[in-house]
Amino acid sequence: MFKGKNNSYLSNGIFVAAAAVFCTLLWGTAFPVIKIGYEYFRIDAKDVPSILVFAGARFVIAGVVVLLTGFLFCKTKPTIGKHDIVPISFLSFFQTFGQYLLLYAGIVYITGTKSSLYTSVAAFTSVMVSAFIFKGDKLTLKKIFGCLIGITGIAVMVSGGEMGGFSLLGDGLVILSNVFGGIGNVISKKIEKGRTPVQVSGWQLFTGGTALMLTGFIFGGSIKFYNEGCVLILIYLGVMAGSAFMLWTLLLFHNPVSRIAVYNLLIPVFGTMWSGIFLGENIFIPQNLIALIFVCSGIFSVNSAPKKIIKNINKKQKGRNKNGY
Repeated sequence: MFKGKNNSYLSNGIFVAAAAVFCTLLWGTAFPVIKIGYEYFRIDAKDVPSILVFAGARFVIAGVVVLLTGFLFCKTKPTIGKHDIVPISFLSFFQTFGQYLLLYAGIVYITGTKSSLYTSVAAFTSVMVSAFIFKGDKLTLKKIFGCLIGITGIAVMVSGGEMGGFSLLGDGLVILSNVFGGIGNVISKKIEKGRTPVQVSGWQLFTGGTALMLTGFIFGGSIKFYNEGCVLILIYLGVMAGSAFMLWTLLLFHNPVSRIAVYNLLIPVFGTMWSGIFLGENIFIPQNLIALIFVCSGIFSVNSAPKKIIKNINKKQKGRNKNGY
């Protein structure tokens, strides 16, 4: 699956769309399940150190799940070489440790409505940064237009919520956390050569999760398992994150960053949907339907790149596949 000579299906439009939507669908479940998790673990929403321990634990589990899956089913060794430590640690700093440290530090000061809106920054950042790093992923008017349409859709979805003013501690940190996430997508693509998605996603989740846990412990955070529900929630969050990140990394390895990253715009939409299912919130309102239409239109715009560009990227990827990449 990861080192085969014929991985053309990983660049197939239908498969890519289905897999990317599946990842965001999984990530969307995190919104309500984490809320439920806070109740089970009796974590106060303003107890950031304990939240970091909780988040770190689920990412450590996610990393272990990815590495074990790769070892058992894909015959991928769960070890990394000395030359892998720096690039994977660099990725982990942006995609897991930095992103979630900033998110949980800032989300205390802003509403969930604004937090959902700011998730669109990750997609926009990936598209912009990728254009400067990869020659085959040039910035086009269609891509800019697509991102703006998607952001507009999310803005429509949260328009009924409380927005309030702007603060560096709240808005600034949450926006920066999504910038880190967007840069993480680009780094993940950049360090692909000679490595597998299992190695990259597994180790970056494990190291980032460990760093979050240690940071939480240092500042006095802790979590207690009060019942079996705590165990089940943590396992679900870990398995969900590991599965989604591994598949997402696989897609990034075989496609332009902008083609995949734009699907991040679906996360708040699915988060709202799952919140309605798990938390009983009303999701059948016009704003949500309009938002979904806008976001899907934006994704289509970004992915309607000239066929020549996609073909060139696929040819380069086939060359890597022949060499075991």
